[in-house]
Amino acid sequence: MKKYRGDYMLLAHYESKLELKQSLESHLFNVAEKSRENALDIGQGDILFLLGLYHDLGKADRKFQDKLLNNPTMRVDHSSAGAKYLFRKIKTYLSTKSVDKMIRSQFSEIIAYVISAHHGMYDIFDKDCEMFAYNKLRNRISKEMVDYHFESDVISFAAFLETKLSDYGYKGLEMLIDRAFENYREAVMRLEITDTSEEKYYQSCFVRLYLSLLKNADILDTINAYQLLISPLKQNEREILNKSYLEAIESRYERFSKPTTPLNILRSQIAERVKIRGENDSSGIYRLDLPTGAGKTNLSMRYGFHQLVSQNKSRFFYITPFLSVLEQNATEIRNVTGDKGILEHHSNVVEQQADNDEKDSLISDYLTDSWDSQIILTSMVQFFQTLFKTKSSNIRRFSSLINSILVLDEVQSLPIEVTTLFNLTMNFLNRVMNTSVVLCTATQPAYDSNTIKHRISYGGKSGEASDIVELDDAEKEIFSRTELRKFDDNNQSSSLSELVDFVLENDESILAIFNTKKTVDQFYSLLEELTDRPLYQLSTNMCAQHRFDIISEIKQQLSNNIPVICVSTQLIEAGVDVDFNRVIRSYAGIDSIVQASGRCNREGKRDKGQVTLVNLTNDEENISRLKEIRAKKNATESILYNISSPINPTLLNRDFFENYYANNQGMMDYPLENAGESVYDYLSTNDYQKRRNFKGQLKQAFETAGSKMDLIKNDSIGVLVPYEGAAERLQVLEELCETDYPTPKGYQEIKSILKELQTYTVNVRERDPILAATKEYLNGRIRILSDGYYNEKKGVILEAGTFLL
Repeated sequence: MKKYRGDYMLLAHYESKLELKQSLESHLFNVAEKSRENALDIGQGDILFLLGLYHDLGKADRKFQDKLLNNPTMRVDHSSAGAKYLFRKIKTYLSTKSVDKMIRSQFSEIIAYVISAHHGMYDIFDKDCEMFAYNKLRNRISKEMVDYHFESDVISFAAFLETKLSDYGYKGLEMLIDRAFENYREAVMRLEITDTSEEKYYQSCFVRLYLSLLKNADILDTINAYQLLISPLKQNEREILNKSYLEAIESRYERFSKPTTPLNILRSQIAERVKIRGENDSSGIYRLDLPTGAGKTNLSMRYGFHQLVSQNKSRFFYITPFLSVLEQNATEIRNVTGDKGILEHHSNVVEQQADNDEKDSLISDYLTDSWDSQIILTSMVQFFQTLFKTKSSNIRRFSSLINSILVLDEVQSLPIEVTTLFNLTMNFLNRVMNTSVVLCTATQPAYDSNTIKHRISYGGKSGEASDIVELDDAEKEIFSRTELRKFDDNNQSSSLSELVDFVLENDESILAIFNTKKTVDQFYSLLEELTDRPLYQLSTNMCAQHRFDIISEIKQQLSNNIPVICVSTQLIEAGVDVDFNRVIRSYAGIDSIVQASGRCNREGKRDKGQVTLVNLTNDEENISRLKEIRAKKNATESILYNISSPINPTLLNRDFFENYYANNQGMMDYPLENAGESVYDYLSTNDYQKRRNFKGQLKQAFETAGSKMDLIKNDSIGVLVPYEGAAERLQVLEELCETDYPTPKGYQEIKSILKELQTYTVNVRERDPILAATKEYLNGRIRILSDGYYNEKKGVILEAGTFLL
């Protein structure tokens, strides 16, 4: 290692117990090289080399060196110096090149922000920074720091670093800035920007991308500096895994190579079309729009694995909103690929760590925090946190999406509030990060609708069609297994008692789906005394394990041709593989109606299964507080009013979404509680902060946006319930929680039991009266439902004989 200042070497890291040291020079060039390597695929290597080389420049100050060696608890700002240094250098140099003032300011501010925020994102606008034109970034790079030796220590060390640049392919700092600026300008040119807000939003995406690449390289080098060596998979190892996945899915399709029925012949033809597209498609945003029974999970694997091999994609992601679907399809994917190179990351997965093996634990944490695996199976919640939250691990995962193939399943379930954020982020992933996105559902949202201001850009970079597979009318008919009819063709509201008579008249398996838990319970109670057929109820008043057990029992009954009746909320619509002869659905969005229809005659045992659409009175199904369901129902009613039975809902899907978006345009930017505020604005122009004398191109409120952006707006409280096998473990948990301050060993056991009982939890509203029937532990962090308030048929009940609404 080289000496500096003659008497001692400047350090980046120091571990006193083991006397482990890493020089600042080594760390900076290591991070610069690694982050450049990770950004080469998308043409951003030079800008990441620039960021990596100067991100810890502030550690050259003697005060930071004193902290490392003598005063580890002393606080020293080491992030601002590199930002300050490069901000000045870039602005000065680019001004001599006649570069447009606005774009050079954008570039220099992005560079400065990324470096100054690499240990924590912050809002740029700051009402307390009047001296610096309300700009917190300007404050950090302009203010004089007490006892800081910027000129003598930092600038002199920067000059030393620049003497080494020729070893890395740059004649000097000016060449590095030139190339980095060109990286940025070329990336911006790949985006189709329609207005100022989109321009500003995409700037926030660049910030996140650069931060992610920088943080991953920084953390990896820091870990290895302490001799806890982590070696990400080498390229040839990734290629071997990718080929094994492709061979595995092709082997599965070999079993289907001699179809005999019209349905299986068509499935084989679709699979062949998907294979050809997977081999040849350039990066793009595509739709896999196929009806129930087409085998979308296998098809998405076939498409994705061919992309991995033929188009040299880096990773395959399978992402879905529903944990039940994720767990089911994760098992199906693993059955094809095996476990090697696969990371399953969602709330119900408990990672198994090797006992007392720090390195194994560290590797597992690293893979989860960075998504550095070949196949990642995760939830839509985790995906959106990766796109918007500001926790370090969320930011780090973002760059793992580079050059990947993303399958977003059941995408129709995304709330309308995230439309703008979703559309523009998908555009950025595709155009800048070379990521392919496949939206996979039988009810495709019209994200390119003219009624949407900020639209998604479907299709491939080489002009490929948006739809991976297009079925003609004859092919669609082969998949058609149901007939949809209105309960009342005169569009009059109907009552639950009329529906009871309808169910009792039809001695066959029937699924009735309603929009509220109250309606589900009322209909169940009406039927309970009038039928001897097996009768089941499903809602989120039951814990996940309870619902799973009931669905398993229903499947067994259906397989034995027993005419069961199931009354459920919409939780059964997506991804639950059940096959009823008849389905009743109360009015909702066309997308929900199509999904509900997929639970009817699923195996095609009858010529046509019957789906009945019923419009209940407001007294019997009050959805006034369910804004999205109410808006979708209104759109459906408007479309179906003049259409007589039988109805083909799939032909109405586009019209439905056009109507829905046209009547809810104010909802798409993720509006917040304060009138006029939205997460989109926070991440773009941040117009709420109206200060005439604000200066700067960047104004985004990154930290505030991250804190307010939640895919699921969840004000509920989790309550552990004593359903069957959980009761015994809950008793142990209560004994461990007798004190609010358990021993370290007791606390570890508590954590272990809580992980075991994840599927024995019911979420209730913050002011729900059932909370009075819970026992609180650890200062309210754990709530357990008291005995007598959980019913084996209905789940949580308020009191004996009273169902929780």
